[in-house]
Amino acid sequence: MAAAITRVAEKNNDVHIAALIGPRAPDWNTDIPYFPGLAEWDGKPDFLIDFSLPAGTETASKWCMENGVPLVSGVTGLNESAAAALESAGTAVPVLWSPNLSLGVNLLADLAGRAGVVLSDSVPVAIEDIHHQWKKDAPSGTALMLGERVAEGRPEGESAISYSSIREGEVIGDHTVRFSLGGEEFELVHRAHDRSIYASGAISAGSWLMKQQAGLYQARDWLSGS
Repeated sequence: MAAAITRVAEKNNDVHIAALIGPRAPDWNTDIPYFPGLAEWDGKPDFLIDFSLPAGTETASKWCMENGVPLVSGVTGLNESAAAALESAGTAVPVLWSPNLSLGVNLLADLAGRAGVVLSDSVPVAIEDIHHQWKKDAPSGTALMLGERVAEGRPEGESAISYSSIREGEVIGDHTVRFSLGGEEFELVHRAHDRSIYASGAISAGSWLMKQQAGLYQARDWLSGS
């Protein structure tokens, strides 16, 4: 993701990557300064993008809170400690967390939520996610987000929603929401072909977040412009 964000930023004259932070140095040619941890860097960016792991999210949340820096995080599989750190940071700086920062996936979530309102809460819903073999969390954070959006319009919540996950090859991310009606099926599908969609979304979300008050935001807030 760091490489993808760097490539997108290089094509955008309004964006400059100040530093790359992580446990391993970049494995591609770049002139961007690298630091193994936030504590080793004395810079202060307009916003920080976090695509690390839950422990990294917790560290980033505390650092952003202490330094007054807006935070965009796309990390999934958060534990209670990392989730609490994001919430705490939101009391001091604007924070946007989303399990998926692509425009298409968030449109999928909106459509799935609308279908959840229209269809009876007894209609079975199956949500499938397919990702590369290295992804650790299952169901994916995106799949869980889709389930939550469907459940918002159902009195019975997620009682009729099931999840299945496949981890194989180098699949970036495929998500399907399937509604099983009597005699017919209705599917909503999103397939990611390039990680640049997440990079572009993260930069766009960060630019929007800079103008917001302290708080914990979702992708729907950013996309609606609210």
